[in-house]
Amino acid sequence: MARLRFSAILLALAVWAPTSVVAADFTAVSSSADKGDPFDGTLTVRYDWALRQSRISREFVCTPGLPGCPARPTTVTRSELDASRVQHTMTIDARIGLYHDLELFASLPLVLGDTTSLGFAGGVDGTNSTVNPAFGPSLFQADQTGRNRTGLGDLTVGLRWAPACQWRNAYQPTVLLGVSYTAPTGAIRRATNAAVGMGLHTLKFDVAASRRILFAEPYFGVSGTIRLPNTAGSTLFQNYDSSTQSRTNPGPILGLTAGTEFYPWLRTRADGKPERFVSLDLGLAASYTFAGREQTDLFEALGASACAGDPLCTGARGNKNLLAYDHTLDGQAQAITTTDGVTDVSAYGTVSTWAGVTVQPIPWVSMSLRFTYTRETSHFLTYANTGVNSDATNSTIELVNDDKTNEFNPVYDSDVDDPGTRFRSDGANIFGVMLMLSGKI
Repeated sequence: MARLRFSAILLALAVWAPTSVVAADFTAVSSSADKGDPFDGTLTVRYDWALRQSRISREFVCTPGLPGCPARPTTVTRSELDASRVQHTMTIDARIGLYHDLELFASLPLVLGDTTSLGFAGGVDGTNSTVNPAFGPSLFQADQTGRNRTGLGDLTVGLRWAPACQWRNAYQPTVLLGVSYTAPTGAIRRATNAAVGMGLHTLKFDVAASRRILFAEPYFGVSGTIRLPNTAGSTLFQNYDSSTQSRTNPGPILGLTAGTEFYPWLRTRADGKPERFVSLDLGLAASYTFAGREQTDLFEALGASACAGDPLCTGARGNKNLLAYDHTLDGQAQAITTTDGVTDVSAYGTVSTWAGVTVQPIPWVSMSLRFTYTRETSHFLTYANTGVNSDATNSTIELVNDDKTNEFNPVYDSDVDDPGTRFRSDGANIFGVMLMLSGKI
């Protein structure tokens, strides 16, 4: 019988292409060494499709005499670009019960395709674009399709523990504590290659709870995420000068999740665990990402622009080139030798909603389908400050101050970080479809 169960699992995994953790697993934890159930293990195959669409604006100094400008100079924001990113990802998840309500899990993503495209926004063309004008220097090519990125991503491992379980005690809720670590195992994602790894160490902490009441199981959770550069290896998130660079890594993330899973059909085991069921999951999630450095929708366009690697190159509105970052004052060396596309971003929030269905017709196989929509709020995509004034004789940021030291932020670029030149996301709409198949023993 055990061989038949295992064969059924393998057959199902071979003919179905599935997705990420859904509500049925939100507080469920694999358990081992229980009476009548010595071992729990789950193998999941997930498929995720995501479409991200955003409008990108740029600050513009509106001076008297220009159409629509007031009598006094002022900075306004106007549309420049439309961005679209399509991602296809297959992920293998494995979960193993170590002891009573204690689980070890691992997740390895395989990116099947990831492409970002840019184009002029409506009403913008070469005659009025500040990014890619028909006449004069361009900051980057506005109408472009980026590289199709593929390959293994960054591996995640973690622990989940349930100090309280409703299936053990019907009068108490299920409470989950979780921690996960994502290692920089994938090849580093650069503007000039097709890799997908982020070069970051990521720690995530979760606290969640749920309780089934008749045919409904409300759930709620909070989470926190910290992302740190891979100082032991290759990464684009580098600290070039700790005295003047204000941000190095992506900002921390705080999130919360709430929803309810409804069971129109449910059969439980003798111990109370769901065995066969059909469930409908409806939920909401929100997160807040603090200011930091990120690979935005402009990552490839800025990092692979004509100025990349050219210390003498200036952009469309540039008053300073990469040699302005010359810390040795020899006219040759500088902190940054290329524009790698990573930029400072301001803080932003996201709100998500989803609807999904899970079917587990037999105890060893479940299938899920989920549709998601996420709205990302508007925020600056280029937001580096000029630097840090370190001498007392003036209040000016200088390349060489009275103490013969640099005061410029080494990741500051006047072409895109100066007020009046900064890029801003008007917000993004993200649509997702996820399929999942799980085999359980």
